[in-house]
Amino acid sequence: TATETEAVYLFNADTGKTLLTQNADQPRYVASLTKMMTALLLLLESGKDLNGEVTVPTDLTQEFKDIQNANGTTMGLRIGETVRRIDMMYAMLLPSANDAASVLANDTSGSLAAFAAQMNVRASQLGCTATHFTCPHGLYDGGNYSTARDMAKIALACYANSTYRRIADTASYRLPATELHPARTITTTNKLLQPASGYYRSYAHGMKTGFTTQAGRCFVTFAQQDGHTYGLVILGCDTPDH
Repeated sequence: TATETEAVYLFNADTGKTLLTQNADQPRYVASLTKMMTALLLLLESGKDLNGEVTVPTDLTQEFKDIQNANGTTMGLRIGETVRRIDMMYAMLLPSANDAASVLANDTSGSLAAFAAQMNVRASQLGCTATHFTCPHGLYDGGNYSTARDMAKIALACYANSTYRRIADTASYRLPATELHPARTITTTNKLLQPASGYYRSYAHGMKTGFTTQAGRCFVTFAQQDGHTYGLVILGCDTPDH
């Protein structure tokens, strides 16, 4: 049950029909749900080989410090480290690594500012009416906002991409070793996908979770039941167990 402060948008993903809406057009901070758009641009527009490698550039030195100062989740990337794009995608969407999002964004558009501009163009193309992105990860709330209804449009575009779905549905993933890190396993933040979790649902599809103090807990999931696919966006939840 939703509290009155949350924004909720439940829809039939097959028909686009709205099933439940509450504060769905209220602009809100969306935290790491932002990373859905980052993934979408990488998959649809970058033309980059996902199995190709990227070396983390010195341009991102300050960005990495800013992420650290904001206590953002990272995969511990270092300047000069070489990592495959696909591995950074898994790190960005499963444990929600902010540094991976920044490296992928910079690699796609040449700078974080250029990438943010590309995010906003794509949001308009998807029919978003109250969405504005300023960073690829959502860790900094200022100027980075959307609505539950707009996030549903972005989520639908992600869901239509089989690579996004495969990554977002993964409960844990083995990151191969790099010259600076040994191999390690990362796990999803989505409790609906964790078999050991009391919230596990076999019919659920992972899309993205998000949290900052200002945004509250944010969640996008899809579920298939009785031959239908449903999508749910929740913004600004104050219950830790959602």
